[in-house]
Amino acid sequence: MPSKLLSGSCVIVDVKSTGRMQVEQYAAHNKKIFAFICSDFDYYALCHLDNVVFIDRKSDINEVLLCLSTNHSHLNYRLKVKLSKNEGYVLSCLQEGLDTREIGERLGVDIKSVYASRLRLMNKMQVGNRIDLYQNIVRQ
Repeated sequence: MPSKLLSGSCVIVDVKSTGRMQVEQYAAHNKKIFAFICSDFDYYALCHLDNVVFIDRKSDINEVLLCLSTNHSHLNYRLKVKLSKNEGYVLSCLQEGLDTREIGERLGVDIKSVYASRLRLMNKMQVGNRIDLYQNIVRQ
């Protein structure tokens, strides 16, 4: 589903085909964004934006139409994995392209703490190794 303007203030996007950067550009223009996402990686890549309603790509059409017409937040995407604050920071830094040393410096923690947080993140997000983790992050 390509991006489509509903009105001057709303946008519907499929994050998988549109990409995180484009969604952030829409958000910078104070547009209400209805973002179809397929994973927790998509959610965590964009959850810092205030004006985004996340909709699971697997939702049936009636749920989607209800969400779009009434703006019900209870139809939003339901996270499968809840990250700790530290895991969220590490994921955010990884999305920015920082390496483990830079992440440790930014967060003011030992590099072993970064490794531990990254390992917990990989386990929670059910990725087998660092390569899979980085591929999921880059896909954003």
